[in-house]
Amino acid sequence: MNTTIKTALLVLFCFVMALIIVLTFTIHHITESSDEEINQFHQQEVERIKHALKNYVDMAYAIIDSHYNDSRDKKFLEKYYGRRLLNIIDVAETLLKSKAEAVKNGDLKLEDAQTQAMQEIKQLRYDNGDGYVWIIDTALPPKMIMHPTQASLDGQVLDDPKYNTANGKKQNLFVASVELCETHGKGFIDYLWPKQTEKGLEEDVLQLAHVRLFSEWKWVIGTAVFVDEAGLDAIDKILNDIRQLRYNNGNGTFWITRTQPELKLLVYPENPSLEAQTVEKGKLKALLDSLVKTVEAKNGSGFLKYSWPKQRSGLTIEAQKWAYVKRYEALNWIINTSIDIDTVEEGIIEKKGIINAQIKNLIIQILLVSIVIILLVSLLSYMLKQYFPKLKSFNKAEPARTGSQRMSVTQPTLVSSPRGKTTTPIVSEEPDRMLRTDDCIKMVQEISKSLIAEQSKLLAKALNRESIEEDMPEHQVIKVKNLANQTYQTIEEMKKMVEGKQATPKAPQNANNELNTDTVVNNLNNMVR
Repeated sequence: MNTTIKTALLVLFCFVMALIIVLTFTIHHITESSDEEINQFHQQEVERIKHALKNYVDMAYAIIDSHYNDSRDKKFLEKYYGRRLLNIIDVAETLLKSKAEAVKNGDLKLEDAQTQAMQEIKQLRYDNGDGYVWIIDTALPPKMIMHPTQASLDGQVLDDPKYNTANGKKQNLFVASVELCETHGKGFIDYLWPKQTEKGLEEDVLQLAHVRLFSEWKWVIGTAVFVDEAGLDAIDKILNDIRQLRYNNGNGTFWITRTQPELKLLVYPENPSLEAQTVEKGKLKALLDSLVKTVEAKNGSGFLKYSWPKQRSGLTIEAQKWAYVKRYEALNWIINTSIDIDTVEEGIIEKKGIINAQIKNLIIQILLVSIVIILLVSLLSYMLKQYFPKLKSFNKAEPARTGSQRMSVTQPTLVSSPRGKTTTPIVSEEPDRMLRTDDCIKMVQEISKSLIAEQSKLLAKALNRESIEEDMPEHQVIKVKNLANQTYQTIEEMKKMVEGKQATPKAPQNANNELNTDTVVNNLNNMVR
């Protein structure tokens, strides 16, 4: 196989192998980079979702905490209950003033007026009979003058430590009431007081009282209300607000679960019929248990990943969800919200599609560039293959042939002359072999030398022809003269041939050149005969 072709094929093979290696490495690198990019995208999306969930729950937590704290704040309670309490005390104070006026007018004695006043105030009721008015004196510690529901307290000095529950600082509530009235004449005071529960037990519950000084008799009248009602109203408001709270174009909702005394859903917008129901079994129970475990294991708040049935295209599928849960200690509530992460999976699929399209485009670009390079290399190889063989044949070109047979000249052979003393180079015809122009010129030069040598001898003999003629017969002399003439003609023909060859060594010979060559050969053969 031609060396140029071999070289071109080797270069082409090396290029293809290099292309395959580079392409494989590039695809592998892009694939690894894309996997890393997709993982990073997934982590970023999950972190974004977690951050959003935490913000939503923190917002709901803040709403709950604000309403609940308001329900326990003294100023809020005064605003919430104040008007009602003021109205009751106004009624009691009016009654006392009327009795005191009767005493002044002499219509009643002081003792009778006070007794009548206590009896009438004892009958005052509000809030479905739960609200009442009590009377204490201004001594320190004070003494109970009249208590409508606990008559055993009447006439007792109220210095028992169990009354040290006022204003959140363990101050005697009755002493605090007297001090407040002596300073300001009236005011609100909060304290804890036993309340009977639905189960028949008593527990201390926060009360808000309004007390007022009746200075003419040195009495302090007061009325109080359990503020758990305010708390219950606040809780109802909290639950309604959370139930209406939405995000993510109305798709995001919040759950509130109460853990004590039993596990119960308080807010469940997806299925309101389950609200206020005790959850005892099923997948919902398992999920709520997981929420409880999460807040217990993670200091009151944390993230939870779970699957939950979801309707899509008329089918029920298990959708992956992330939830954030947080406990509200004061009410034993767990607040949570969740987001489907199928949007993240869809984003990842979309991201993979974009990356795969990029890889495909890159491969196509590399292949197109490679094909162009291969075509250029092939074209260059073809051009080299076409050029170099012609150059080689140009350097080694043979004379063109005209006719069915060409004359070739072989190396001259010295043949013995008939006289036995001289040798003459002979040119033979070999129709099947051809010599290059340079070889022919060299042979002609050698033949010329031999002919010149023979001509010199003949000329020497011609100069001495008189002596030769005396010794030689006449026909021999004629023969020698003819040979000399032939030799001269042969030399002239050879010179013409040599001059023609040297002038146009690569041009093809014409018919005249062939004819001259034949003449020279015949003359040479005649000379040696």
